[in-house]
Amino acid sequence: MSASINDIELLAQLKSGSVSAFRYFYESYRQWLYVTAYTILRNETEAQELVQDFFVDFWQKDLSARIDLSTTSSLKNFLFVSVRNRCLNKIAKDATRNKRLKDIMLPETYTMPQSRLETNELKEQLETAISQLPERQSVAFRLAYQEHKTRKEIAAFMDTSEETVKKQVANALKTLRASLKKILF
Repeated sequence: MSASINDIELLAQLKSGSVSAFRYFYESYRQWLYVTAYTILRNETEAQELVQDFFVDFWQKDLSARIDLSTTSSLKNFLFVSVRNRCLNKIAKDATRNKRLKDIMLPETYTMPQSRLETNELKEQLETAISQLPERQSVAFRLAYQEHKTRKEIAAFMDTSEETVKKQVANALKTLRASLKKILF
């Protein structure tokens, strides 16, 4: 394939399923997209993985079909915006995960159970407290904290809005903290 191929020709070949066009596309844009991802994420490994995942999705999900063939800048714009959005989504998901971990961290004054019996008893008390929550709160809490799902994933599963999921999880945490505080302290 010619090194002087323009974006419109490349896109046309990609849309027709040309493996050589994809290879050229990958070699031409991989480094630029990596630099873009690294600039946002500030983590070499995460940037490499994100760009690699993007290329896999680009090929498997035929993302080239979404790109307008009328301008030469449309491919670069699409690539930049796609990788930037993936980076921002990753940052948001990581922030959510870190916030959830912080929410469930034990206070420094808490002493760990000394025996397996105490550990099992605490698990039973937590499970009892979760089972006493209203059903939708219980489901939202379990998906968020036990299955590590995002609000978006939980909202889709429960067929509700992300804001509703946020409120249900917050209410569940408030109720569980109060219930467990009575039991433990």
